[in-house]
Amino acid sequence: MKATTAASRAAAAPVPLRANREFRLLWVGQALSDFGTSMTALVLPLALLSSGYSTSATSTVGTAVLVTAMVLRMPAGYLTDHYSHRLLMLVADLARLVTVATVAVWTYLDRLPIALAVVTVVVAQVGVELFRPSQNATVRRVVPPAQLGTAISLNQARAYAAGIVAPAVAGVLIAASMWLPFAIDAVTYAVSALCVLALYRRPLRRAGAVPSARPGSRAEGAAGQGGTQEAAAGGGAQGEETGGGSKEAEAGGGARKTEPEPEPDDGTKAAPRERFLPRLTAGLRHVVRDPFLRTLAGLAAGDNFAFQALAYALLLGIGREHNGAAAVGLAMSAAAVTGLTGSLIAPFVQRRLRMQTVMAAGPALAGVMLALAWYTGSGIAFAAGYSALCLLTPVNGAVFGTILATTVPEHIYGRTTTALGFITEILQPLGPLTAGLLLAYLSLSGTAAVFALAFAVLAVVALLMPSPPAAPDAETAAV
Repeated sequence: MKATTAASRAAAAPVPLRANREFRLLWVGQALSDFGTSMTALVLPLALLSSGYSTSATSTVGTAVLVTAMVLRMPAGYLTDHYSHRLLMLVADLARLVTVATVAVWTYLDRLPIALAVVTVVVAQVGVELFRPSQNATVRRVVPPAQLGTAISLNQARAYAAGIVAPAVAGVLIAASMWLPFAIDAVTYAVSALCVLALYRRPLRRAGAVPSARPGSRAEGAAGQGGTQEAAAGGGAQGEETGGGSKEAEAGGGARKTEPEPEPDDGTKAAPRERFLPRLTAGLRHVVRDPFLRTLAGLAAGDNFAFQALAYALLLGIGREHNGAAAVGLAMSAAAVTGLTGSLIAPFVQRRLRMQTVMAAGPALAGVMLALAWYTGSGIAFAAGYSALCLLTPVNGAVFGTILATTVPEHIYGRTTTALGFITEILQPLGPLTAGLLLAYLSLSGTAAVFALAFAVLAVVALLMPSPPAAPDAETAAV
């Protein structure tokens, strides 16, 4: 009996993330891909300028990225919930590989045309919108709930690290030849695609989930047909990669529609399938109906808008001063370092502070530094306010990612996360315009005072947020 109990405990103990093969493959592939993408984002505008295009023409690249992101955000969530995560990630990587490789070859042979640059950033953003929710769903599936906060923090840390290292490497490569950063970016996409290909050599089970043993349930029926069907955390939603998972593993993870259907009332007769539009907007409706997610979406939209406006106020306000370009570059580098630090401390903070405290800490600290900038007129204090946000933004991301991954039903997880992303980023395009208007009528000190007040309000709202719903335990999720 003791031996059996010890064996059961060993089987139930989660595998450390460093030994989690699927998570390690995904992390390494994306670390390289983030590095290459950061280089391309920096080098592409420089390549257009060197080709003779004006700054206004070059700015159309940024507009194309923003429009593509907003248009595709929710459809990408729908695809994530209905098709193979592995296939979507592969398509995203291979499409970006082809376009970036084309840019590398064209830059090597001739001037880069702006039409190709726009196509490249559009395809790249399509790839981001397809890859990101599929990656998040995959992490949720292969990482136990107790380790999700750490996993999300490590994913954020890799992005910040790429933002620190990539600009310096890009500068060295540009000095050698303009096409080299694009070629290396194409190689990183190839490596990422190989890592995705290696992911699912065995059927995946939702980490920490227990297969349903309820007589007559769909899970039992799927298992009886040779598929490994398990219940997902968050209300018994059926998993996307399972239910015939062994067949998918043998077939290499091809596309497979898994339309979610309501549970039959009598266990035998399924309800009619919903129409496309209700299925597309299921995540948005879930956010609107859930008091916590609804409040979170509104607060995060305010935070993102203020963050974007503050970033441009820093760029324009300090950049217009004597030696401003160097000062802005130093401030941005410092912000990237603090962002990386925030990613590393996120698991520690997440375990020790209430969610409301974590959410309020960033705006409160930024508000204090910006109030100091207003009082003293110091540009350093203004930059410190931006760095304070960068320090605590990854902590917020880890907290929210963990809450979503453990409470949102799995069959609408992709649509819910992308709907949240759409809502929380919808005000961001107004950030640069707001910063420009403030600086046109106010000094840098006056602008700092406005931001200090705005962040103080956001901190108070964060403290008054409702608590997140409790995550269902494995036994409840399996029913």
